[in-house]
Amino acid sequence: MSHEITVSRIDKSPFYQVNGLPPGIAKSVESFFELYLARGFSRRTIRAYAFDLVIFFRFAKGRKATVPPLKRVDFKMLIDFIHQEKGRNAAPASINRRLNTIDILYRYCFNKLIPGTTAPPDPTRLRSKRYITMDHTLGIFPIHSKPGRTFRVRMPHRLVTALEPHEVNAFFESIKSNRDRAIVTLMLVCGLRCMEVLGINLSDLNTLSQTLRVRGKGDKERVLPVPPNVLAIVEKYLETERPVRTKEEAVFLVQKGPRRGQRMALEGLRGVFRYTRAASGITHANAHRFRHTFGRNMAAAGMSLPALQRLLGHSDHRTTLKYINLTLQDVHTDFEKAQSHIKDLYGESI
Repeated sequence: MSHEITVSRIDKSPFYQVNGLPPGIAKSVESFFELYLARGFSRRTIRAYAFDLVIFFRFAKGRKATVPPLKRVDFKMLIDFIHQEKGRNAAPASINRRLNTIDILYRYCFNKLIPGTTAPPDPTRLRSKRYITMDHTLGIFPIHSKPGRTFRVRMPHRLVTALEPHEVNAFFESIKSNRDRAIVTLMLVCGLRCMEVLGINLSDLNTLSQTLRVRGKGDKERVLPVPPNVLAIVEKYLETERPVRTKEEAVFLVQKGPRRGQRMALEGLRGVFRYTRAASGITHANAHRFRHTFGRNMAAAGMSLPALQRLLGHSDHRTTLKYINLTLQDVHTDFEKAQSHIKDLYGESI
């Protein structure tokens, strides 16, 4: 095969396609994308799948003159792929996402796991999260909570630190427009993701009930309370800077250039943070860190984990726990409270 393997978007369609593949593989990938779009996966997810497959198929083609059939994907090929990605300094999270994409495509095509990528349960283990001891005399048989998954590379445990108050203040002092101030405030005070901010429509704001409807990952909607001061910042932008002559329903629009009056894109939002970081000198103040700062502030204020999970739009509480990073001062404070309680219990005995 002589054509380069690339990704392109089909004209006037939400579909993405991987170019340069043999006809059989191309047809399988196309039907795979169609299925996941029908299941409600976002176009951004399909796009990520497409680029993951491009990287893998380029690797597979590099091992031979042509891309081998999907049925030839095996444990050895994936090990070689991991070594290549590590050699390219790919992050462990990126490698695991690509392995997952290969895994679900293979399962879609052949209805089975990639050979050699999962080990059978060990019947000698007494207790496990996924099965219990197999004992025919007692009528105990393996019980699997979910099917096995393709192996993954180890993920380093990295703490994403929150912004300090003086860093937040310095960042806000460098913001030049009411629109940008409203965007950053929604991330800091309401914990919104980038795409959630960009997806807000005028009809999602309810000033009477002081709430905001947000569409999160997987088009899951949630309604959030919005403090009056945040609503005031958003309303100030709507009254002073939002282009009037437009039929666009989005709250945040492009203010200058040929796209003036159109919904703001992710590239534009990243540009806002890039410019403000340079102006403020707070080089680590990216959009996600403001969301993390929101989670950190809510946890420090005593908000329960279920409530914080709902505000952040997480389907798994373990994801919410990653946002809670206790500082040494937090540990000291709680320790002193506990010690005071112990002294009240035992008096002068200790």
